[in-house]
Parts: sequence; structure tokens; C-alpha cells
Amino acid sequence: MIIGLGRMLLLMLALLTVVYLSLFFYWRAGAKMRLEEAWVMAGRPGDRAAWIDERIAPIARRIRAWLVFFVYLLPVAGLTIYILLTN
Repeated sequence: MIIGLGRMLLLMLALLTVVYLSLFFYWRAGAKMRLEEAWVMAGRPGDRAAWIDERIAPIARRIRAWLVFFVYLLPVAGLTIYILLTN
């Protein structure tokens, strides 16, 4: 019983990690594209890559925090509640 639960938890964490990485890179790319558009529309002089890298860091931290909550914590909490209620 415990071994099966452990195996299921490891598989679940591996799958959730794939989902986490996919969503993180997808949303970060969208944020980067919006920043590139803002840079072009404003007609800023200077290094575009440095300007974007400077502004994407706080956005990436925010994305990471939300994804940890929604991708890891909610499913694990839901599974835990389900197991506790059915036993």
C-alpha cells in the first residue's frame, strides 16, 4: 500500500514538473514578446535585450510563485483530501 502510494506520488510529481516547466516557458515567452512590443512601440534607444532582461526578472518570479501554487500545491492537496475522505 505504502509502496504503491509512493510510486504514484513520484509519477505525479514527475508529470507535474513537466507541466510546470511547459507553462513557465510558455508564459515567460508571452511576457517577453509583450515587452519586446512595448520596447518597439516606445522607440527606445539602447540595448533591447538588456532592457527586456531587466524587466522580465520580476515577472518570471511572479509566474514561478503562481505556478508552484497551482501546479504543485493544489493537486497534491486535492489528492491528500481525496485520500483522507475516502479512507
